Amino acid sequence: MATPKEILEQIASIVKGLSMTQKILGAVVIAVVVGGLLSLTTTSKDASYKVLFSGLNQEDAGEVVAKLKEQRIPYKLSDDGGAILVPATQVYEVRLTLAGEGLPRGGGVGFEIFNQTSFGQTDFVQRLNYQRALQGELARTIRNFQQVVEARVHIAAPKESVFIEDEKPPTASISVKLRGREKLNQHEIQSIVNLVASAVPGLTTENITLVDTSGRLLFRKQAEGEGVLTGNQLEYQVKIEDTLRQKVETMLEEVVGVNRARARVTAEIDFNKVDRTEESFDPEAQVVRSEQMLTENDQRGGPTPEGIPGVKGELATFAEEGGEGTAAGGYNRNNVTRNYEISKQVKHTQEKGGSVKRLSIAVMVDGSYEKSVDKDGKTSLKYQARSPEEMRNLEKLVKNAIGYSEDRGDQVEVASLPFALSSVPEPEVDAMEKWKAMSEWLAMPLVYLLVTVMVILFVIKPFLKLLAAKQLEAGAAGAVAKLGGHVPAVGGVAGEEEDLTLSPRGLTDQERIYRLAQSDPDRAADLVRRWLREEG
Repeated sequence: MATPKEILEQIASIVKGLSMTQKILGAVVIAVVVGGLLSLTTTSKDASYKVLFSGLNQEDAGEVVAKLKEQRIPYKLSDDGGAILVPATQVYEVRLTLAGEGLPRGGGVGFEIFNQTSFGQTDFVQRLNYQRALQGELARTIRNFQQVVEARVHIAAPKESVFIEDEKPPTASISVKLRGREKLNQHEIQSIVNLVASAVPGLTTENITLVDTSGRLLFRKQAEGEGVLTGNQLEYQVKIEDTLRQKVETMLEEVVGVNRARARVTAEIDFNKVDRTEESFDPEAQVVRSEQMLTENDQRGGPTPEGIPGVKGELATFAEEGGEGTAAGGYNRNNVTRNYEISKQVKHTQEKGGSVKRLSIAVMVDGSYEKSVDKDGKTSLKYQARSPEEMRNLEKLVKNAIGYSEDRGDQVEVASLPFALSSVPEPEVDAMEKWKAMSEWLAMPLVYLLVTVMVILFVIKPFLKLLAAKQLEAGAAGAVAKLGGHVPAVGGVAGEEEDLTLSPRGLTDQERIYRLAQSDPDRAADLVRRWLREEG
């Protein structure tokens, strides 16, 4: 095995035998290889860092960085300070360590404010700390939504009163910062509102306001005044109009072609809330509710007194003669009281609104075009309107698609009009256009591949061949030095003899030749030929 000194000498001899062009190319190759190794080393060092936390606010990021400095843990900041990176081997250990210390806190103050209690705190301070903790915990929970980056909750709890009529309900306001262009749908908005309402005693969803940092009102208490169109109502109206428009356009595009039909819908929605109570009576349906009967019967055994009581003389005699004084043996009296109930029906109807009062539909349908070429070879399109019968059929289809009602006063108008883009002749498709994008996409990789192949063929391959030739010459020179002889000149150029000796030393020439013939017959034959030439 060659020593390092011998290897350096061989490399120096190889470099000396190179031309100036080969030396420059070799230096360039070495510089490229060294630069690539350095870049790979730098990239591997950067790749060894992994994200510890991302999306942190400034308060949490500052606390985490302070803890990393205190523990002397290397870190890097990215994403404008919103992400913290640490060595990949320490990510999970550092996370657990910081989690044990309550970091990151998620912004705001939570119930950890009660971990350290101090004597002498008043009841007001305790209630204030509880409200702060509740607001912070709610903000952290809302921040777990995928679309929410930052959230703040403000709760206004009025002072408790001993009088019921003086009590006021608590209110809350929520501010959220959304991620990028993402939005909260109606279900997610309602979830946030119900979450806050359930966490605060006495708080209802009607007393909660939800806004975002762009100033958009996402949720608020519904207005009690008439004629007020809320955001939800406007969204509902737009949704109905878009749904009807898509129905009409998709249906007509199946007949007239894609992008050749346009529809616009205007919907009048009745958002009035109606509470109706009706009471109806049926006089024919009578039912006895109660009945009371009174019967009196008085019968006396002796004769009844005759004459008028307290009258004497002739008046009494006149009474007797008239027969009025004669009475029956007794009297009967019946009294019946009946109460009747008339059937009554009470009907309570509550209409929440949202019904369609009136629809107005305007539909434009593109006609057909005939292509013509003039004398100069220019192509032009001539518009042809659709037939009246076809337009009537399209109008019927539109009415059936939207649920047309003449009683509501709906209006539908379908017109055949030339579209601006359709009247322009379409440019002829170039056969090479589809290959142009692909060639541009493959251009740079092909250039890189060509440069690599040229470097291999014209730089690396000649350098390897030259290195192999130098090694063969060095081996031949060493063999001749061991033999101590000379090789005859071949082609007028004197060459060095090859070392044909075999170890172990101390053997006779005959024994050496015999062993050489057994181990390497070709080399032995070459040696014999050289001896014959020398003798000749």
